[in-house]
Amino acid sequence: MEPNEKTRRYHITVKAQKWGNSIGIRIPFKLAEKYGIEKGTELEIQETNNGIFLKPKGKPTLDDLLAQCEGENPYNEFFNKSIGKEEL
Repeated sequence: MEPNEKTRRYHITVKAQKWGNSIGIRIPFKLAEKYGIEKGTELEIQETNNGIFLKPKGKPTLDDLLAQCEGENPYNEFFNKSIGKEEL
C-alpha cells in the first residue's frame, strides 16, 4: 500500500547557510505544506538529546494568555452601574 502525503515520512538533507548573524535552513515545500508552515509562521525550536526539534507554534490557549497578565486589571467594568432592571 502506497503511503499518502499525510503519512509519508521524509528524509531530506539541507544545507545550513549564514543569514545575517544567524544560521538558516530552508524547509522544502512538501514538508512546509504538510505541516501548515507558510511565510510568517512562527516555529518553536527545542534542543533535545538527539539534536534540534522544530515545530510550528500553536495558537495560545486561554491559560497561556492569562499567564502573561501581570497585576490587577486597571480597567473598570464597562457596565459598572445598573441602567435598567438588572438588580431584582
